[in-house]
Amino acid sequence: MSATATSPAAPTRTRASAARVSFFGVVRSEWIKLWSVRSTYWVIAVMLVVMPLFAWPVALSADFMVTTLDTTPGSAVIVAAVLTPGQMFGSLTLVVLAALAVTGEYGTGQIRSTLTAVPARLPVLWAKALVVFVVTFVTAALGTALALLVASAVKASAQPDWSDPEMLRAVLGVPLYVATLSLLGFVIGALLRNTAATIAIVIGFVLVIENVLLLLSWKPLEWVRPFLPAAAGQRVAMPEQLIEANNQASSLAVHLGPWAGYAVLLAWVVVLGTAAAVRLRTRDA
Repeated sequence: MSATATSPAAPTRTRASAARVSFFGVVRSEWIKLWSVRSTYWVIAVMLVVMPLFAWPVALSADFMVTTLDTTPGSAVIVAAVLTPGQMFGSLTLVVLAALAVTGEYGTGQIRSTLTAVPARLPVLWAKALVVFVVTFVTAALGTALALLVASAVKASAQPDWSDPEMLRAVLGVPLYVATLSLLGFVIGALLRNTAATIAIVIGFVLVIENVLLLLSWKPLEWVRPFLPAAAGQRVAMPEQLIEANNQASSLAVHLGPWAGYAVLLAWVVVLGTAAAVRLRTRDA
């Protein structure tokens, strides 16, 4: 009697499983992982509290701003002024969420299992980035809506006048800027693979280094200031009147418009994201 040769089943199943991995499946996996940790809920809750909380005292001075800024009640200038403090500090909380989305797995070692399931590696990075962008954009949009509701309740002159041609950009520009800044934190986290270092660098750069560079009076910095990521990116939510005021207050060699400023922030994300992708492909987790 002759024995029948059989091939091992396990490698076949492994190859078949790898072949069945789809980008949608990777996105679904990353979505589940993000919502499976308590920190996600805490960070989002803080964001939804911070934005309306910061809008409230600014809205109280809406009548004063109408006079001093020479604008009309409910204009995009007033709304942008109301949203800016919450946008600034709220975005930093979502940077923490974005950093944790990628560095958390490196800290626990779970990233090895993730990359084993997705040998191509890069789909994991793109899926994480997509999930981070969607969650931070929606969270910032909800925070913006709550801030506008609080401001409108506090002062009638802070209620948005939707006939203002710049109003839509002033409102939607906030979640767009916040989500893109969060992506910047995400790609830096993917590059450094360390939560504390990522948060320290992003928050330190946005809150400290950028402000110092904006204040220093040194000729070469006039070419640097327009291309700082946060300072340039937040122009997407600023009405032209505030952009002009900002140009006059700062010594800038290049005056960027709203979308050109946002393009600068996006360029930072693309360049650092490319570096993170190269490291993921060439270095072990």
